[in-house]
Amino acid sequence: MEIVNQTTEHTTKRKYYTLVDIANSLKSIISKNYTGKYWVKAEMAKLNHYPKSGHCYPDLVEKKDSIIKAQMRAIIWSGDYNKISKKFKEVTKESLRDGMTVLFLAKINFHQIYGISLNILDIEPSFTLGEMARQKREIIERLKREGIFENNKKLPFPLLPKRLAIISVETSKGYSDFINIIKRNSWNYKFFTFLFPALLQGDKAAESIKLQLKIINKCIKHFDVVLIIRGGGGDIGLNCYDNYTLAKEVALFPIPVITGIGHSTNETVVEMVSCQNKITPTDVAYFLIQKFHNFSVYIEELQNKIVDYAEKKISDENKRLNENIKLF
Repeated sequence: MEIVNQTTEHTTKRKYYTLVDIANSLKSIISKNYTGKYWVKAEMAKLNHYPKSGHCYPDLVEKKDSIIKAQMRAIIWSGDYNKISKKFKEVTKESLRDGMTVLFLAKINFHQIYGISLNILDIEPSFTLGEMARQKREIIERLKREGIFENNKKLPFPLLPKRLAIISVETSKGYSDFINIIKRNSWNYKFFTFLFPALLQGDKAAESIKLQLKIINKCIKHFDVVLIIRGGGGDIGLNCYDNYTLAKEVALFPIPVITGIGHSTNETVVEMVSCQNKITPTDVAYFLIQKFHNFSVYIEELQNKIVDYAEKKISDENKRLNENIKLF
């Protein structure tokens, strides 16, 4: 095709290509040269899953020193997404989410309107599991280098942990079980409890828990310990407890933090840095009651010692008095 530019001096003819020409050319080149399927490593900056259609449109990035070096769109059709998501959760105990680094199998496509994209056909969950483990190790090493990993553990534990700041969900079974045990204990020990509601799993959980810790810190004089308790859900959704900033907040918290987030394997970083870690909210409740019971036993032993001492003292004084009477 030709375009004519009219000027006062002369006429110039230039050859040009339409946008469709360029798009068709790119599509032809890509379809001829990228005929197979490729394993690609990238971070899913944004998952972009649409439950109504079931399709997923991840925004993929590669970064170096927090600077984006490459960025590309992708698509996972609903049928593939359901299969991939199920397998991923079974292996990693986590759902696919924003910010995850994944290894995926994809075809490279080019569309004249939507441009280049990767059609993701499969994701290797064991790779992400390895990435999560690596990130967890790095967080632990960083906290240790900063000299704060053991800070909360080294705090003196209250003799009677009576005033409890609880980070949990009011409607959760774990919280309900804890309250029932703590309020109806056989010895009638009295506890003061105050709930600071927070999300306890998922992408926003770490920020939600940190916010409540900051709020508690503003009224710290009213509490002896902080509890982070979560019931049910097993190991699913625990990745938020391997968050560096949340773990640092717990490690540096000025009063003891006790965790009971409802699982028995794969101890998270937050649990590692907390003063005390128990498996479930129920275990946390019995732990606190036992602290009261230990003190009660100690008081009873002292009481018995005082009684024994007083009885012996009276007996000795009676003997001495009787001996003095005999002298007269």
